[in-house]
Amino acid sequence: MGLIGGLSRRIATRSRWLAERLWFIAVAEVAWTSWSHWRRLEPEERDRLVHLARKSRGRPSKHLTAAERREAEELLDKLGHIELAGSIARTVLPFRPLSSTTEWYLQRRHRKSERRRVETQPDPDSAEDPVEPKVPAGAR
Repeated sequence: MGLIGGLSRRIATRSRWLAERLWFIAVAEVAWTSWSHWRRLEPEERDRLVHLARKSRGRPSKHLTAAERREAEELLDKLGHIELAGSIARTVLPFRPLSSTTEWYLQRRHRKSERRRVETQPDPDSAEDPVEPKVPAGAR
């Protein structure tokens, strides 16, 4: 075996060793990113988010009340779940345009749901004050 053959074999062996262990690096990076996002929440908020996630059993529209869904959405927004998903996509997906497209799609979908939620909520400023019925003076 010549100089070129020995060198290429050594590079191939090293590349194989690295490729077999890259999954560990990716998992560690995802865990580190997730932990930094998780730390954005206070301990009580983390406990509440875990409780709501368990209670929803993956179907929040079926197992959570409207108030609980709003609370979960607020906690997820504080967590930065769209940014977290984009960070994980950048780590896991090897092709940069694919990960950027994934993050863009998730942000677009989140903005659409935010607009829909705002449109369906009644505006507290435009709500009329309830008028008390006038009771005749003699009836009191």
